[in-house]
Amino acid sequence: MHAVDLSRQPYRRPPLSRATDPQRMNWLWRLLCEVADVSSADVVDALHASQIPIDQTRARSWVVSDRDDAFFPISIAEVERNLRAVLQLRKTIRENSELAGIDDGEGEPVPNMTDGKHKDVDGESAASATPEAHVTGAEENSSRGVSDAA
Repeated sequence: MHAVDLSRQPYRRPPLSRATDPQRMNWLWRLLCEVADVSSADVVDALHASQIPIDQTRARSWVVSDRDDAFFPISIAEVERNLRAVLQLRKTIRENSELAGIDDGEGEPVPNMTDGKHKDVDGESAASATPEAHVTGAEENSSRGVSDAA
């Protein structure tokens, strides 16, 4: 069987399968959270560490279905800010963990936010995904007719 070397083929952009509204990027946020194993509690912790006020209810409102009463649209600017805050907190935790290990050799490592042991406020593990966290193109395309609740 002849294997095709895909690294030598030209890159082709995928077609746009949905309209993108920069004020309603919840589908992208849910996908990023799922891939990066980020829970609402992780986001709240990271934003608080960055001195950005937020409550657990708002953070959860970004990952629920747009048909849910608790839904709140997230903008592309919020997606970027949240990702940067999570990255910065993870970097700080990693650096502190390394320093603790170097200083006395017996430092207790700081738990990583992605170790699956970080609990959400409701006690749910960050590693367990809720059905609302899974995004399909059909869900988002069907939500185009729903007005933003700002």
